[in-house]
Amino acid sequence: MATHPIHSVEAGIILIADGCDMTKGRARIPLEIPSKPTESDIHKYSANSIEKVKIGRGNERPLKIEIHMRAEVGFFQVEEVLIPKIQSSPAKSLLELYAGVEDEEMKRYM
Repeated sequence: MATHPIHSVEAGIILIADGCDMTKGRARIPLEIPSKPTESDIHKYSANSIEKVKIGRGNERPLKIEIHMRAEVGFFQVEEVLIPKIQSSPAKSLLELYAGVEDEEMKRYM
């Protein structure tokens, strides 16, 4: 979806919301099926490391997205899946994005 031009804020918010659907459990079944490693494995391992995604009121902008993960591989989900959707959304100026590994300082993206 991030490859098609989005013109309304409402559609941009839906695009971002779709990108936020990344918590663990989304890749549970592929992890349970024994298989040889492939190039696409990074998606299932990164999604499985995302503990929770919190969306709430921002400090500087109206919305804040916080992504909490248990391993650094989760940054792949943030940087390769969510951020391209945010970048192509007319709503990108309305949000703050933070991500981090448990017990470490959150990284601010925007």
